[in-house]
Amino acid sequence: MTKPRIAIIGAGISGIILARELQNIADVKVFEKSRGVGGRMSTRYAEQFAFDHGAQCFTARSKAFQRFLQPFIVSNDVAPWLGKAVNIDNDGTISPRFWFETHLVAAPNMNSLCKKLAVGLDIASGVEVAPLQEKQHDKWHLQDKAGADLGVYDFVISTAPPIQTTNLFGAKFNVAEVAMQPCYALMLGFNKKWDRDWIFAKVRNNPIKLIAINSSKPARNNEATSLVIHTRDAWTKENLERDQKEVEEILCQNFSQLTKIDYQEAAYKSLHRWRYALVDETKNETFFDAQNKLAATSDWSTNSRVEDVWIAAMNLAKLVKSNL
Repeated sequence: MTKPRIAIIGAGISGIILARELQNIADVKVFEKSRGVGGRMSTRYAEQFAFDHGAQCFTARSKAFQRFLQPFIVSNDVAPWLGKAVNIDNDGTISPRFWFETHLVAAPNMNSLCKKLAVGLDIASGVEVAPLQEKQHDKWHLQDKAGADLGVYDFVISTAPPIQTTNLFGAKFNVAEVAMQPCYALMLGFNKKWDRDWIFAKVRNNPIKLIAINSSKPARNNEATSLVIHTRDAWTKENLERDQKEVEEILCQNFSQLTKIDYQEAAYKSLHRWRYALVDETKNETFFDAQNKLAATSDWSTNSRVEDVWIAAMNLAKLVKSNL
């Protein structure tokens, strides 16, 4: 008997987990418009520097997610991020910040876990899927934005952001009302070891929301300093369409004001704009259309915690299996 064919759009943690869970009962193809896998669990490389410019770490609160992670912890593909966390006020005053649970990271970089999970999957990168046309013979015929044929599928699942999912599915499946907050990620690389006693800072009353010393994470190059700065939601929204060089300069100046570290000494500097970074309000929804064989999930259908994204993908996989 011929297996049903499933197209999954997006190779972040949601898309990869869905593909792994469905590959034994279906012929699964994953389409990713970027060059690699990971989505917000991504890493940017520049010479001796590596920046996890999306998700910084994750926790494991449920027994199911702990069981899933255990083999990767044993193999050192996932490890605790150990060190001192602090609060920094706008005037540079530092106070203690307590992590009451273990914070985990993928090693040697945040996208390493997604790469490991993607082994053996059929993933086409650098492909942007065009909006779906009407079904033909009860099948979905997919094309890319240039009109090239991508194949015929029984089921299509989107793990793209809400607006992109709505553009793909149109009136058949409208999730555009799910609001996402943007975020800037400023990456700074210094040709020297990190010499402060903290590895993570939550910032108060400033456009900067957090500072993460990525080179302090397990299996990273700690002979140089790679750090990532994330911005506050409200400030990012107000400055989302501002000239990017201006945004970069403002954030660099604020970083130096907060830390007394001269950003001009950085050997590497880059800004990334996440238009869809964090869900505005925690959700717990299932976007599933059994009649049309369409479904969608990602951090916007639950919240932005990696564990909850994993749980949502696992739950959707069960639903798809029962409706093939």
